[in-house]
Amino acid sequence: MPAVNKPSKHLFKYAPLNFVRKAGKGHGGANVIADLNVTPMVDMLTMLVIFLLLTFSANGEILTISKDIQMPKAFNAVELDRNPIIAISRAQILFETQLVMDASTITNDAFPDFVLPELKKRLDTFREMKKLDPRNSGKPFDPNIIIQSDNSVPFVVIKMIMMTCARSDYTSMNFAVLRGDRKEAGLGEAPGGAPAAP
Repeated sequence: MPAVNKPSKHLFKYAPLNFVRKAGKGHGGANVIADLNVTPMVDMLTMLVIFLLLTFSANGEILTISKDIQMPKAFNAVELDRNPIIAISRAQILFETQLVMDASTITNDAFPDFVLPELKKRLDTFREMKKLDPRNSGKPFDPNIIIQSDNSVPFVVIKMIMMTCARSDYTSMNFAVLRGDRKEAGLGEAPGGAPAAP
């Protein structure tokens, strides 16, 4: 008949090493450390980027309207393409959101040749940079430019801006306007309800 002995000290309970003691209390449990599978997340992000690229419209918000610029409204208007933008307020002139000069200093006496040197310098530099761009290699220069002006800017300022653009080979000038109905555009109606000529 086999002898039954008194239980002795257990190794894991009295081992001086903490990691051995913890391993002994695990009773063979599974390791809880697991790797996070990020492949589905990367796939979802890729699909989101492709969706945004496909739905992007170049004719959408191509310019931001500054709070100190109140653009005129027009009944007859077409969508603008993305081109360099000159923003004119009563206080300043910006080219591609960068300050060029103070608009309040522009007078016929100050610029008798109707050319604004600071603006012309910016336009010439921008034109040369576009010509050096490899994406424009072999393409003719695009003379389009957008003028975004406040309603209250004096005509002498607009005239000098246009003359400066022409001197820098930007001969196709487009004015940014807000689309509105005939009343908002100041056209009104002719007698009998017929629309008045602009």
